[in-house]
Amino acid sequence: MAVEELLEFGEAEFLLGNCPDCKRRVLTYPADASDGGGSRCVHCDSSVTDELREANGDDLPDAGYGLLELQGCGNPDCGGGRCSREQA
Repeated sequence: MAVEELLEFGEAEFLLGNCPDCKRRVLTYPADASDGGGSRCVHCDSSVTDELREANGDDLPDAGYGLLELQGCGNPDCGGGRCSREQA
């Protein structure tokens, strides 16, 4: 069994491009070959071909994206916002 190396978020690679419908720089995803391939906007699914560039996770905040980090209350059993739920 091969062991895969885990990437830090800042090392992960993403593809950004200018969406013609959203009128802004967006994250893209690879389209199916049956749809002609290429990249599509994660917001509206439009084809994105303009100014495609690779970016790493550290570049995403400049494009308007970021991660939501759950904050705990300090309790070791805290699930990040689940303190009010009963434990089974």
